[in-house]
This record gives sequence, C-alpha cells and structure tokens, in this order.
Amino acid sequence: MFASFCLTSCYKDPLTKGIITVYDEQGNTVSGVEVRLSQENIVGIEQTNIESTQISDANGRSEHILEKEAIMNIDAVLFDGNTKDTLYYGQSAIRLSFGNTINKNVQLLTY
Repeated sequence: MFASFCLTSCYKDPLTKGIITVYDEQGNTVSGVEVRLSQENIVGIEQTNIESTQISDANGRSEHILEKEAIMNIDAVLFDGNTKDTLYYGQSAIRLSFGNTINKNVQLLTY
C-alpha cells in the first residue's frame, strides 16, 4: 500500500508545451520579444479563446504550457522601448499535442 501511494503521489500529468524561438533576418536569436499564442473562438470546439503571452529570454526562447491540445496562432512582436512602436513582427502557427513538447522557430521581419 505504501508503494502504491508513493507511485501515485509522484505522478505528474504530462505537459502540453510549446517552445518558440525568435530569430532576426540574420538568423540571430532575439530577446525581449513578446510572443503570444492564441486561439480564436471556433464554433463547436471545446477549447477556444486560449491565450499565452511570454517574453523571449536571452536565448530568444519563450515557453508556453497548456492543459490540452490546440492549434495556436503565434504572433511575435518587438516593441521600441521608448515609444512602444512596433519595430519587428513575425507570425506562424503551432500544433500542440498532449504530453509533448513542440519546438517552433519564428522569424522577425521589419514592421
């Protein structure tokens, strides 16, 4: 009984994770980029209006964890620190599958 308790208490649900890496036009990773994963309302679909926003780290990566599978839009925006104007923009899509980590690269282009 003790072994059963230990095994079940140590169990963690598998994560549905997306790791987005942001690059510039020269192929360099970019930190400080606002990376937003979103899913619009879709009639008849259980999981809608989902959003995850993270800022890319020093390696140009942002990590997004969801509870369920989803196909998400990716919008990556680098703002000017002083004026808050958009300097660079990139977009893509990612299909997150339950229990897996999916990596996706997004290239930023001049806005």
